[in-house]
Amino acid sequence: MELPLQITYHELAPSEALDALIREETEKLGRFFPHIISCHVLVDRVYRHPRVGSPFHVRIEVGVPGDRLTISSEPHIRSTLIGSEERRTRKRDELGGEHKDAALAVRDAFRRAKRRIQDYARLLRREQ
Repeated sequence: MELPLQITYHELAPSEALDALIREETEKLGRFFPHIISCHVLVDRVYRHPRVGSPFHVRIEVGVPGDRLTISSEPHIRSTLIGSEERRTRKRDELGGEHKDAALAVRDAFRRAKRRIQDYARLLRREQ
């Protein structure tokens, strides 16, 4: 059964390679939990930063019977304030590599989605 899938890009051009990756990961979710009703994936370029790069944000909304699961893979920049106003940036304060590459951000988001659906399936089994 073909899973209803909607892919949206924000602040970046649509990519056939990313589309294929998202379809492949969505099929895996469908084989893992066959009761998925819908899936919407948003791939967003958060902002453009000259030193840190252009991190990607991936949001997945999965429709399941009686609920909608939202999974988000967001980049975080940690900054350290030293002194009162002086701000120093260190190598460890940079974004993780998984958010600098769109494909890795998509895989990370689907990995989180799989865990979230596992929890949801466990909850359904307990209620029965």
